[in-house]
Amino acid sequence: MKDLEEGKLIVRLFQNLSTITDLQKPDKILLDNPNLIYALSDITPQIGTVRESFFVNQLQSAGHIIEYGGLSTGDFRIDGTIMVEVGGSEKGFGQIKKEDNGYVAADDIDCAIYRKIPLWAFGFLY
Repeated sequence: MKDLEEGKLIVRLFQNLSTITDLQKPDKILLDNPNLIYALSDITPQIGTVRESFFVNQLQSAGHIIEYGGLSTGDFRIDGTIMVEVGGSEKGFGQIKKEDNGYVAADDIDCAIYRKIPLWAFGFLY
């Protein structure tokens, strides 16, 4: 798994980076680049997976540290302080309502509204 990650084929995500070892099972695995999802799939990929793969790829390329948020909170914790939920234009703030520093990265919107940021804007981080 580590070799696949070093080869930029996958991304291993953990909930707590301070306690992981090389042999620990990752909490989530994504393909490194959303283009790989389309290249390797015989059917139309799930858009949620494509969105998450794009988001993680762009932030990691910009040097940010990304942790898996878990099932009860947002999708990802960025640099240990910012919680982000990734979704479509209808994605609400329910999962991150308890987070002081929580945002939604939403696909299919043109501009930022409150704490909802267009997913495409993260492409400028690359």
